[in-house]
Amino acid sequence: MHSSIKAAPDLSLLEPLVGKWHTEGQQHEGPLGPASPFVAVETYEWLDGGHFLIHRLEGRFGRQPAACVEILGKKDDGKLFAETFYNDGNTNSWTWAEVDHAIVLSGTWSKGAGQPHQIRLTLRFVEAGNTLEGKWEQSSDSDAWHTFMETRATKAQPLPNASVGA
Repeated sequence: MHSSIKAAPDLSLLEPLVGKWHTEGQQHEGPLGPASPFVAVETYEWLDGGHFLIHRLEGRFGRQPAACVEILGKKDDGKLFAETFYNDGNTNSWTWAEVDHAIVLSGTWSKGAGQPHQIRLTLRFVEAGNTLEGKWEQSSDSDAWHTFMETRATKAQPLPNASVGA
């Protein structure tokens, strides 16, 4: 991981994400799937130059594997974006912004032949930035929002800088 690379000035909000995270959560029964536990390891690192943050996730929803790679950054028109590529072949485009000291990603998901759902993910840093709480919500009308998953990620701390056997 390139921890020495820093974010471009207009992307500094994403800087606290850099590192390795152990994520656990629970998806609630609903239109996006059955109730199931979620576990994952996530990593975030800057592409050289600090203009794009690369996010990798490997985990499981219940017994089903879940994986994605995601790129977060800023487009030429100044809009903040995220592009996600999932292990099942699907892709998704998101916008993101800072709202009330949280990172909020917004987009749509299609599930089968049904109506696409508006999706909103709110990420909040707690416990001095070492924990990341996620609230996933869906709406079919962009008006009434329903939580369908909650996650909690703990940042892996670097090993102490000590010589072994000194």
